[in-house]
Amino acid sequence: MGGHGHGAHGNENNMKESGEDMTAKIQRIETIKHCPNAWHMEFFSATNMWQIMGGVPTAVSAGAGAAMSYGYYMGKAANMPRNFHANNMHTYARLMFGMSLGLAFGYTQFGDRQKLHNAWVAERLRRRYPMAMDLEVAADDLWKFKGVKAEQEYYAWR
Repeated sequence: MGGHGHGAHGNENNMKESGEDMTAKIQRIETIKHCPNAWHMEFFSATNMWQIMGGVPTAVSAGAGAAMSYGYYMGKAANMPRNFHANNMHTYARLMFGMSLGLAFGYTQFGDRQKLHNAWVAERLRRRYPMAMDLEVAADDLWKFKGVKAEQEYYAWR
């Protein structure tokens, strides 16, 4: 419980939540300190990125943004004489601009900023305190450490 035998005791009076519920909600740093591995997400995993960005609704809004931007460009550029290269570059730039705006809109509407926050804090804790990667708490016991100060010696300010 708490890993490494550091003596951290959970608060049995906390509201009981499942580990899945705990990892899906934004948590305080002190809670994440007890077991950063529970909240850590691999950065270069396409599945994690897809989940954090908002999945299909975000992808649809990015596609809609690209289509709207391209449609606007085609309406304005229909009578403008351009060579092949300039036309391709303008089309590509319009598509990327619209996709970027659609992606930003989709992330703000459908993205999971709570998981992103927890994963960021867990990553920073794991980098700053490499010994924290050895901490293990059973997923069903995470709720006990909500609001409990992490007392591992390597978290102490010196």
